[in-house]
Amino acid sequence: MGCPASGRQFPSGVEPRPLDIISVRLVDPRPISFQQENCLIDSDVRWQRWGRIGWDELRLLEDPGTRLWRSGFHTKAGTNDRVPADKEGAVSDSLKLIRVEGATVQVDRPWGQDEPAVRVQFQHAGSDYTLKVTDPVCEERYRGRGVGHHPLGDTFLTISLSEELNGHLYKLAAAVIERSQVEPHGRR
Repeated sequence: MGCPASGRQFPSGVEPRPLDIISVRLVDPRPISFQQENCLIDSDVRWQRWGRIGWDELRLLEDPGTRLWRSGFHTKAGTNDRVPADKEGAVSDSLKLIRVEGATVQVDRPWGQDEPAVRVQFQHAGSDYTLKVTDPVCEERYRGRGVGHHPLGDTFLTISLSEELNGHLYKLAAAVIERSQVEPHGRR
């Protein structure tokens, strides 16, 4: 049950972006299995924007050195990008905010697909990763740059763990936040 566009937009009709500081009325917690962060949002109350978080503030929210759940399970196009659903009992959350340096956005055109695929490659906590990007702004920006490998500078990634699909939980780059696109101290 998703929130309708009119409920998640600000009174001006603008959609929220990563790093916006917003107020949202929550009805109650709705955890599903390991996705303990889930809450039911009151869709009758408009969201309000109070400002934007800056890079320095974002650093305070980082999950430093945190493993991205279990490693060693890969898809054909990814590296350490999934967890077998039968290992779900060892998973207690579904979101991580990590900082990476030296990451690369990989854009390729898989055979039989109309749109190029966008993935991010990086190292974190001693493991290599290649994860599908689901951040629509990042996907659009890098698809526009064409097929290839595009280096990122200092970057934060919000990594999300999906619900079960075909016996696996998938690790996804839900937000790609490049330092070059963020104000140092934000604004209110």
